[in-house]
Amino acid sequence: MEALINIEAEQAVIGGVLHDSSSDNALQAIETCKPEDFSNRANQMAWQAIQTLSARGQPVDLITLTDLLKTKDPEYQISYLGQCYRNTPSQANLKVYADKVRQYGELRHTASALHKALAVLHDRSHEPADKINLVLSELGSIGADESEQQITNLADHQSALLAHIETVYQRGASITGLSTGFENLDYMTGGLRNGDLIIVAARPSMGKTTLVLNMLERVTITGQQQSTALFFSLEMPAQQILQKVFSSVGSIPLASILNAQVVGSTEQTAKLSNAMEFMQRSKLLIDEKGGQHITQIQSRAKRMAMKYGPPALIVVDYLQLVRAEGESQTIRVGNVSAGLKNLAKQMACPVIALSQLNRNLTGKPTLMNLRDSGSIEQDADMVLFLHDEDYEGQRDEYSLTEIIFAKNRMGRTGSTFLQPELHFSRFTDTKRLPTPKDDQPAKPLKKLYGPAS
Repeated sequence: MEALINIEAEQAVIGGVLHDSSSDNALQAIETCKPEDFSNRANQMAWQAIQTLSARGQPVDLITLTDLLKTKDPEYQISYLGQCYRNTPSQANLKVYADKVRQYGELRHTASALHKALAVLHDRSHEPADKINLVLSELGSIGADESEQQITNLADHQSALLAHIETVYQRGASITGLSTGFENLDYMTGGLRNGDLIIVAARPSMGKTTLVLNMLERVTITGQQQSTALFFSLEMPAQQILQKVFSSVGSIPLASILNAQVVGSTEQTAKLSNAMEFMQRSKLLIDEKGGQHITQIQSRAKRMAMKYGPPALIVVDYLQLVRAEGESQTIRVGNVSAGLKNLAKQMACPVIALSQLNRNLTGKPTLMNLRDSGSIEQDADMVLFLHDEDYEGQRDEYSLTEIIFAKNRMGRTGSTFLQPELHFSRFTDTKRLPTPKDDQPAKPLKKLYGPAS
């Protein structure tokens, strides 16, 4: 354990700050080191008190530090602070010492993560596959300290932005993010952005899984350039997903696939063969393991990215089925949404999570209708709802599904429409507006669409 501790550097950092807490070296050390970077309780308490005084805007010296430590622990050996002060004659190497303290702290954190990972491996309460994911989650915390991120001048990012704009222009695209495959949705979003968490919510049987599957199809199968995408299906098995994809890609009625009538029709058999040819191009990865913990989803996504390459999109179906710690369902779901937002940032791609709505919903959904919402709307960069006035058993070929953008940090809020073709397990773009019912007066509509084609 001695190889993981540098007590001299710790004392030098404490003593150096006590010489002049307002200097640039001292302020940088206060930012660099955390209390847990120090190896013993005396140093941890001293550093915690130093950061407390600094945060209050008070000077840090032997007197102020002694007064604060006495309130925390009357038994604290104040003479130890004098020893640190005397043994550090100047702040000349304070930055070097602070870096050493942080690095040794990271070494001990690494050792702790390895110890926990080893304990998981010997824990008989977990299945072998779960053990691997939990171990990867523990190891994933190594080197995750964000203190290394540098503060930069915003002007320094101009060249990278201009290069991105030029790339988008050269490929003739009108959006800067990942295309959803729907012109109306791309117009509202500008494309899905890396690092964003997108929530798609609706009542049961509205077609939210179908909608995100359509997006995944465009990204991984039918688009001009296939990219890898991950679909965590916690409820629907892979075979059912394939049935829906065949129906959508091949324009085959889903019922014909489910009851095997596709085999008895020459036309539909040809369409199925065509869909199978498309599937040879597929880069859609399915994880159908149910009941996963948020840490498992994070670690499994990282493993798949290492094996198949970085994903362009990750979808989780659905949020309330992901396990997490918490004293209540609201807290647990909040921990899941925060974990998915972190996953989007770590994987540098959009993450779409499907969500349930409260059962007592009547009329159009709002952010208040998100089930177990907690921090969902806070974590999400975009929240969109599927709504259909003909939902109650009256949906037909004339129905339209309203896509309500209730939250959109970097794009438009409001509504657009898609044409549901759920017998083909798909939606399509449309320019139509819903027609008023015979017994209802026409209402003024303020809807947004993509540019006219």
